[in-house]
Amino acid sequence: MKTISSPSLADIELDLPLRRVTDDLAAFTNRLSLSTGAEKGYASFAAEAHPVGEIAERAIGHAVEITRFLALAGTSERAQVAYFLDMLIGLSVLNAASTITVALAPPRLAVDFAARRCVLGDVIAAVAGDAGFAELARKAFAHGDLGEPAAVETLFHAATVPALDDSHDGRPTVLGLEQGLSLMAFLRDQTSPAILVERAALQLDDADRFARTIEVDADLDRERLDRLQRAVHGANLLAAADLARACLIDAVTAGDQPLRTRIEALAQRLVEQRLKDIVMFAAAMANRLRELRRMQAETAGRFKPL
Repeated sequence: MKTISSPSLADIELDLPLRRVTDDLAAFTNRLSLSTGAEKGYASFAAEAHPVGEIAERAIGHAVEITRFLALAGTSERAQVAYFLDMLIGLSVLNAASTITVALAPPRLAVDFAARRCVLGDVIAAVAGDAGFAELARKAFAHGDLGEPAAVETLFHAATVPALDDSHDGRPTVLGLEQGLSLMAFLRDQTSPAILVERAALQLDDADRFARTIEVDADLDRERLDRLQRAVHGANLLAAADLARACLIDAVTAGDQPLRTRIEALAQRLVEQRLKDIVMFAAAMANRLRELRRMQAETAGRFKPL
């Protein structure tokens, strides 16, 4: 009788060439332009509309691939799982970045609020039993909209992996297990979290400078006052994004406790409580990534590379 084996990670056909991978938090901050000066640049950024629905669908798409990995891992040799763990960690970083960006991006349209509710629901369902994490998620996604009836009935579907010819450098996309080599390269080529933290500190300094101008200059005209207020908001949004991304990267690289302490201190300078809550949520997601790295380290010495 012929035996039919179950699909496993060994059946994944890895794609080449490598694709450049951009997470959603990086794409969020990359939209800043300072070509017209810091004040106007931050103010323009604060007024931007972000494709929250698309970001939500990428979060869902990455979650689908994570579930797929876990299903295949259950029928795979332990050595194969150990070798491919970077794929799972890379997908988890991308999923976390997309999830945090949905919480962070200011919602403008009814569909944006619906996307936030969808992603929050997925997060709470995924961490069933972890009441502390679920509460952090609720706080991070609070924006005056939760608890209200959905203004629109919208279904969000998992984004799919684009064809190689349709992918564009610098734009976030969903990656699947077949792009495992690109996911591995993504993990090895991370921005220094220390640089992100220092950039966040500078952005908060800029926000403080704009706020002081508002306080001391009683002769500001309406247009300048509005621009300065938006600049304060934009600088804070960007600082929160960099601090959140630094949390994730620190968790999957060498890790640095003094850096995490500095992130916590800088988060207290954010002007909005929701931004502080988002950084705390990112730190909680980072702890889960750190646990994956710990599991990987424990198995690293047990198997030789395939």
